Amino acid sequence: MEGKNETNAIVEVEEINPITETDWTKRIELVKEITAKNCSKTEFELLCYTALQYGLNPLKKEIWAVKYQGSPANIMVGRDGYLSIASRSKEFDGMDTTYNPSPVKEGSPRLIGVDTESSATCTVYRKGVGHPITVTVYMKEYYNGISPVWKQKPITMLCKVSESQALRKAFNISGVYSEEELSLARLSQEEKKND
Repeated sequence: MEGKNETNAIVEVEEINPITETDWTKRIELVKEITAKNCSKTEFELLCYTALQYGLNPLKKEIWAVKYQGSPANIMVGRDGYLSIASRSKEFDGMDTTYNPSPVKEGSPRLIGVDTESSATCTVYRKGVGHPITVTVYMKEYYNGISPVWKQKPITMLCKVSESQALRKAFNISGVYSEEELSLARLSQEEKKND
């Protein structure tokens, strides 16, 4: 009797959540609406091709397209998408990420707000490679004071940039970028447009 109830519970969950990791292609209109707003047919096809090439699911926010007015769409992959690619390779052997605050100069108070001289370093370990891949990124290259997420969590965001770049470099992932790496000029333009 108890086993029967457990089976029914599993069936009910499957009926409520019918989209599996591999069948996002059956929901193309939903994918386009959620992950490729304002993209042309060709740009959307490129997003789908790239998602399939790297085994990423747009409905899980692992990959999406960002369209700026007057510019071609950019294909974005989230840090978790890069981790998914690395993990599936069976060669991913972990990573270490460190936030490096700027040194406090003698006699000067600690900075209030965002430490624009800080950096984040990520080291990715890959099985079968004799040395780790290390990437360091600097706050002054990414923080612009406009993005709400960057204002609230600048350290987290900077660490995500270092992780994305290190994973992309370690696993030869090309043709895509992470949202955190958008150029400051484009982010500023988009923020102004949305005001």
